[in-house]
Amino acid sequence: MLLHKGAMRTKSKANPILCDTVSHSSDHHAGSTAKDARALRSSAALREGLLSLLEHKAFDQITIRDICAKAGVHYATFFRHYPSKEALLDGLAAQQIETLVDLTLPIKDEVGDRASFDALCDYVQQHRALWSVLFNGGAGATMRAEWLRRARIVAETHDPVSDWLPKELGTICSTSLIAETISWWLAQPDGTHSPGEIAGILDRLIGASTLAQ
Repeated sequence: MLLHKGAMRTKSKANPILCDTVSHSSDHHAGSTAKDARALRSSAALREGLLSLLEHKAFDQITIRDICAKAGVHYATFFRHYPSKEALLDGLAAQQIETLVDLTLPIKDEVGDRASFDALCDYVQQHRALWSVLFNGGAGATMRAEWLRRARIVAETHDPVSDWLPKELGTICSTSLIAETISWWLAQPDGTHSPGEIAGILDRLIGASTLAQ
């Protein structure tokens, strides 16, 4: 009986320790999850803050304090996410390319190139001020590089458009044509060319570059 009681006492002492360990582990996981969620919210708020400011001010006139005030994020918190406002602009550029590709790719697959170019140009026109800053301002190189990166991913799941043109080269050429056409369009006074006109130009340019024998 003494041995049994001792064993019982040992067991009763062990259980709280086990419970505490599980509790601390659970609390730590919950804390990490909450911290990650806050970080994602702050990062998103900073991007949205910059996006909102770009609708009214030139990028070189926007300060980090302006962005933080618009986003409702503490100044010191900014630097936990981005080393500079240029890095934030690059992140916004990559996000815009991702959004555009996600928007136009299903249309291209289901309807065709021209419809996808229409959707592309309509989207750019709706966000013309932002895209003018991104493409012809501080994030032009990032925009082009991210567009090509996404295009290469898409190309891996599609057949080559022609027998004579290597897929990799075709991807580079078509992406460059689209990017430079959009960049040129954004440099023109707003209203000089409609989204439909630019979509038609892209349709002809891409067709000529991939189908010519």
